[in-house]
Amino acid sequence: MLARASCSNLMVWVALVMDKFERFVLSCLRSVFGLILLMSLVLPAHAERMDAIAAVVNGEVVTCYEVLQAEQTLKEQLLQQNIALPAEDVIYQRSLEARVMRTLQHQEAQGLELKVGAEEVAAAMADVEKRNRLEPGQLESVLKAQGIDVESYKQTLKDRLLSTRLMNIAVRSKISISEEAMREYYRKHLKNPKPVREVRVAQLFISLPAEADSTTVEATRQRVNTLYQKLQDGADFVRMVTLESDAPDAASGGDMGWISPGAVKGAFAQVFALQVGELTEVIRSSGGFHILKITDERMRKPQSTEAYEEVHARHILIKVPDSADLNTQIKIRQRVEKIAKEMQGVSDEAFAVRAKELSQGPSASRGGDLGWFKPGQMVAAFDKVVFTMKPGETSGVVETQFGLHVIRVVDTRKVNPNAFEARKAEIEQRLVEAEMQQQVPRWMNSLKQQAKIEEKSCEGLSSSFQAEVVQPTTESGMGQTQQEEHQQSDSGLGDNGQSETVQDEAKNALMVWKSAWQAKDMDVYFAAYDHRTSPNPKYASFAQWKTYKQRVMPKHQHIQVGIEIVEVKVNPNIGEVSFVFEQTFKSNKLEDHDRKQVVMRNTDGAWKIIKEVTL
Repeated sequence: MLARASCSNLMVWVALVMDKFERFVLSCLRSVFGLILLMSLVLPAHAERMDAIAAVVNGEVVTCYEVLQAEQTLKEQLLQQNIALPAEDVIYQRSLEARVMRTLQHQEAQGLELKVGAEEVAAAMADVEKRNRLEPGQLESVLKAQGIDVESYKQTLKDRLLSTRLMNIAVRSKISISEEAMREYYRKHLKNPKPVREVRVAQLFISLPAEADSTTVEATRQRVNTLYQKLQDGADFVRMVTLESDAPDAASGGDMGWISPGAVKGAFAQVFALQVGELTEVIRSSGGFHILKITDERMRKPQSTEAYEEVHARHILIKVPDSADLNTQIKIRQRVEKIAKEMQGVSDEAFAVRAKELSQGPSASRGGDLGWFKPGQMVAAFDKVVFTMKPGETSGVVETQFGLHVIRVVDTRKVNPNAFEARKAEIEQRLVEAEMQQQVPRWMNSLKQQAKIEEKSCEGLSSSFQAEVVQPTTESGMGQTQQEEHQQSDSGLGDNGQSETVQDEAKNALMVWKSAWQAKDMDVYFAAYDHRTSPNPKYASFAQWKTYKQRVMPKHQHIQVGIEIVEVKVNPNIGEVSFVFEQTFKSNKLEDHDRKQVVMRNTDGAWKIIKEVTL
């Protein structure tokens, strides 16, 4: 098992941890047209040609459009790294697997009612700016200047945050590290600080089913040994990881970050006996087989032993909606000012009670308790106030990007940074992440084993998709569509660009619905609807409407549906699109023509029909 040297980053490696994500983003910034821009060049006029279904995952559709986009992404990654492209079927299968796994994770997150709010995405972007020494708000300008769509970047970041939260609940929360294990780690590696050699590691991981029989184990072992021999003979490690590895870090070349001594066990400890560029032997773990490569090394100096101050604080957070007008903003601030005045001089218990009643932050259930933290762990505006306060004091109104705060300092203390208590959280983080590297692949494999996955075909669509994306180059070396997109980005596309993106996504979902209806694929057809509402006002619930459809649809031996859209209304702020279209319906029993309205809403990243009426 392996763990990172640094524990300041709370993202687990399985979710493409934030520092890896930043490196990917920064590599895009160095390229005038990065991967995200390439994906944005698909012409919406051809969306209907991409409505074929690549797979159905627990009743939810993965479209050929999505898979072929992922293909373009993978190809671009390989080309940027000067890696020869493999056969088309290999790239397609890897891309399909990636989209299926993304769908499974989103379904798990929905089942747990996990969501990522706009304020969390804003905080993550602020963190990216801080760690890359950008001014507040500068990241968006840099992205736009390089032709990268800001909304696409935010959506990708949102997906990473959601994936991390899911892993924390599904896997991390079930891992327990004993006090004695942490103290033993401290005694061996941290009590007497000294420089240590750390290595950066990349891995190729091939998973095994949880209850694999001997035949499966042996076949997998032979496959891994074959891959290992190819690597020994000079095969490109990154290429092989990208095309073969079952770990989520395959998208970043298998990069697992910096590894420090002490958080390694068994055969994994051999990484510290190797030089840069060398491979470990094939390592068997409970989750599968690993081949590790040392990609870099460094000497890490001990951290400063100078004592620092920590604060234990509570707060009451009142959020200000983005849609709030000036008058509403003023009223909210006046309310918070009144709360701050009322909280002056009250006991800690009284403040906690009010925080439970009023606070809109995640700490509300704990009476607003933020625990102990040191300078730099909170946003700057919060830090600036809280570290000037004394125990028992309550602040006035403090404004941050999260909203309006009233802060109470419970206590303060001086901390020896090398004491066990000061490093306990760091030690636990390292040991937990070591376990995560074993548990996560096994958990992800179990998701696939338990899922109902039906693969279909996108044969014949790949070449047309590429024709739409890759435009003939002009004298400047830039495709015409790329030039137009770049000009739009420089001029500021604004809300119009966002509306077009929303419209295209909803239209693609509408075409999937139409195809499922024609194919009489009941699972996919019903998955296109939001089950919390009845799409037809004639029926009181979705269940009643579904019963009706299940009764009448099988009576048609064949169905043909034509759609000609005549009106589109988009509300990107709430993720809702209304389509009015002329619909033709033909079957062995009926031929009809209607004008219909279908309203679609984006719910947790998936477009669902919430209303369907004949006009």
